[in-house]
Amino acid sequence: GALLRIIAGELAGHAGPGVTHTPITLVHATVSPNAEITIPWNSSFNALAYVLTGRGYAGTSRAPIMAHTLTVFGSGDHIKIGNTSSSEDLDILLLGGEPIREPVAHYGPFVMNTRAELIQAFEDYQSGRMGNIPAETL
Repeated sequence: GALLRIIAGELAGHAGPGVTHTPITLVHATVSPNAEITIPWNSSFNALAYVLTGRGYAGTSRAPIMAHTLTVFGSGDHIKIGNTSSSEDLDILLLGGEPIREPVAHYGPFVMNTRAELIQAFEDYQSGRMGNIPAETL
């Protein structure tokens, strides 16, 4: 009923090829039409699901999920996801890791730990110190 591609970290004793600096799990899950999966999850990790395509539900409460939305799971040792379509796959990125429990300061596209770091990030951006990505020619 599903294909799980482990991108980084470990899931149920299987490791992905990605190398990380902190313990995380990142999985691309494709859930077949009308299928439901229950995935074992490290209970010390947080857990998020970003829906790439499709519609379905998440968790034991069967909360509705749809493309381009993010679901935050509560604590537990498994993740439940179901596909409500009878004809289309449900594609999801599952991600999680050890909570860092640090302060968060955010504004616009920047997320830092302090207001001073936010100010520095804006100054770096405005002065061009963050580099650029050249536009592709059409």
